[in-house]
Formats: sequence, structure tokens, C-alpha cells
Amino acid sequence: MCIRDRPAGRADDPGGQVGTRVLKVDQEKVDRLMELVGELNVAKNGLTFLAAAAEEEFGSRALSRRIKDQYAGMHRIAEELQAAVMDVRMLPLSVAFGRFPRLVRDLSRRLGKTIELVTEGDDTMADKDVIEALGDPLVHLVRNSLDHGIETSDERMAAGKPGTARLTLAAVADGDAVLVEVSDDGRGVDPVRVKRKAYEKGLISEEELESLTDSEAVDLVFRPGFSTADQISDLSGRGVGMDAVRASVEKLGGTVTMRSELGVYKRQASPGSASASRSTWCRRRSGCRPPRWAGSCTRTWW
Repeated sequence: MCIRDRPAGRADDPGGQVGTRVLKVDQEKVDRLMELVGELNVAKNGLTFLAAAAEEEFGSRALSRRIKDQYAGMHRIAEELQAAVMDVRMLPLSVAFGRFPRLVRDLSRRLGKTIELVTEGDDTMADKDVIEALGDPLVHLVRNSLDHGIETSDERMAAGKPGTARLTLAAVADGDAVLVEVSDDGRGVDPVRVKRKAYEKGLISEEELESLTDSEAVDLVFRPGFSTADQISDLSGRGVGMDAVRASVEKLGGTVTMRSELGVYKRQASPGSASASRSTWCRRRSGCRPPRWAGSCTRTWW
């Protein structure tokens, strides 16, 4: 854990500034600070009962008011202290995104695809635990996009699309949450094919095959054992990946959904402030037959 501080400029510093100072702090010490903040909040809340007792049992409204005034001051300080400690735990999403340039480069060569990786919102902040938890699920989503979503250059050019595909990792603050989006301009998600594959694997009944809506069909990709791959490889076909994403997120108290709407290209953004403890992941695939687009989106909240 690093705490960065930029002090004010010195008189002998012609630029008016000095270099950034970094203080390395053990994670356990930061966690201990959080525990003490929690204990402080418990002790602070006891003052409200003390104020009520001063008035009801001792008949002293003046003493009750003074206790309430002290409570108000402690409440403000405790909130500011908690915010300060939480700010120490915040890291930029660039920490989670840093592994993907090499991953995308290596897998694109292996798959014979030409892919441009774009990252947006690298400076969006989230809690350290959230950043660490993002790692494996994001890897699954990116691998899924590279293997299933993006076509080869020949297939893309035959469809009238640029030979180089675009894979985007984007993060935006969304109120008290963070939205992390994995999007590509590939072929999209075909709900009819998903339903057929799920039926062939025995994951849904014949009745469900006929009755499931497109959105319900797309959500089948999160079923354990589901895969649309025709051949098994170390990248796909084993039926693990997207269900692991959902399991990981739900373990943290989050939810995952996927939305697909063929024929419409959607670009989503959620304005708001940075999050300390909640995050949203989005997996969207979009493909086109010019000038129409297809898209799908997976959102994960906690």
C-alpha cells in the first residue's frame, strides 16, 4: 500500500513544487485503522443514549444539549476520518488493466487475429480489494471476447468491417459504484444459437427452447458447462469461464447480467463519483453488417 503526498512548493524551488513523496504502509496497518474507525463509530453512537438519559433520568436539558453538541462534532470527525482511511485504500483501475496489453497481444497472434486494445478511464479509483478481485473475472471476459466475439481479419473484411478489431477496456464512476466495461466490435451474441447449444447440452428443456426471450437466452452463457465452441481448447469449449465470472462476483456480494440487442449499437456511460467498495463490470460484444450493429452487455454490481 502506498500513500502519495505532494507538498507545497518551497521558496527555493523555482517551479513552486517538489517531487511526489511516497510512503509505503503495510496493508495490516491500514486494516487496523479501519477497525479503529468502526470502534470509534460505535463509541460515538453511545452519546445519543447518554444525552437521552441526561434529560429523562436527571432532568437536565442543558447537559443533554451539550452532549448532543459533542456528538455532532465527533460524528463529523469520524466521517472525515473514515473517508480519509478509505481514500488510502483507493487504487486506479490502471492497476487491473496493466496486464492486458501483453495478454491481448499474445492471444491475438495465437488466434491469427488483428486486434487493437484501447483503455479508457484508467485513473478511475476503486478500493484495493475490488481492484484485486477484478483480475481473474476480467481475464475471463477478455479471453471470451478474443475467442468468441472477434472475427479474423478475412471474416471482418468480407463483412465490410475494418480488418483490425477494436477491444476496449473502460472504467467510469457510476454514483457510489464503478462500471468496468469490456467491449469489442466483433460478431455479437446470437440468442438463437445460444438457445440451441444450451438445449443440445441438456441445460434447458424443449419448452424453454421455444419460450425463452432473447435476453433470457443470452443469460444462458453464465450456466456452468455452457459453451458455444465446437472444439475444446485451452481457451474455450470446456464450459468454464463465464460461470466463473458470475461465481466470483456473487461471492463478493455482486450480480451479473448480460444484455444483447441485435441490430442496435449502444455505447453506455454512467456519470458519478468514484467508488470505495462497489464495482460494476460490463462485457459487451458488438458486431456489424454495415451500417447496422449488434451488441451485448454484461453488468456486475456489488
